[in-house]
Amino acid sequence: MVSNQSQWNSVYNRDKKVWGDNPSQLAVVAYNYLRESQAFRNRKDIFILDLGCGYGRNAIFLAQNLPCHILGLDNSQPAIDMAMQSLKGSLAKKIEFLCYDFTNVSDKYDVIFVSNLYQVLKPQERTQLRETIKRCLKPDGILFLSTFSVRDPEHYGKGTPVDGEPNSFFDIRYMHLCTRQELEQDFDFLTINALYEHIFHDLRPNHDHDHISWILMGHLK
Repeated sequence: MVSNQSQWNSVYNRDKKVWGDNPSQLAVVAYNYLRESQAFRNRKDIFILDLGCGYGRNAIFLAQNLPCHILGLDNSQPAIDMAMQSLKGSLAKKIEFLCYDFTNVSDKYDVIFVSNLYQVLKPQERTQLRETIKRCLKPDGILFLSTFSVRDPEHYGKGTPVDGEPNSFFDIRYMHLCTRQELEQDFDFLTINALYEHIFHDLRPNHDHDHISWILMGHLK
């Protein structure tokens, strides 16, 4: 379970849909890949595990545009409560949202989707996430993951450096930023199809800013 759960509960209680309703770039990448991939485009049902789903904006986008069933997990009950409010009509048949510890998941999935969760996990939690991916990704499945780069201008070097953890800082909350080499080492159990940086603008009330994230796609070796 993510260690700063109470902080995220406060964020969601205070700011509600803090990133708006539009999907993340990772969700757009996943949609385009799954729509065009020969392995997935003719599937009648794709089973997707969305880890750190927040209030469901990415799961909802994918369910609206793909033949899929999605399990969205988050450790924040306020986020899950907001996500549940969006389950109307056909979406209620395609998505299940749960406040649940991802380390307890054991079912197999065609797709594991992890948008901007890795960066808030401490080292042991990042290891647990990777073990969950190894355990739950089908042999022919694919991982989509995004996480902040060390070149991110909003978070790198902000706050107090964490002792013994390069590129980790504690400001309002814990934040770890990744290099390409680190991601290649962390996910060496995957054949990495793509790994590149993405620049995006984050619209927030009174605080617009830019981010640089890694986007990683890969399947089990």
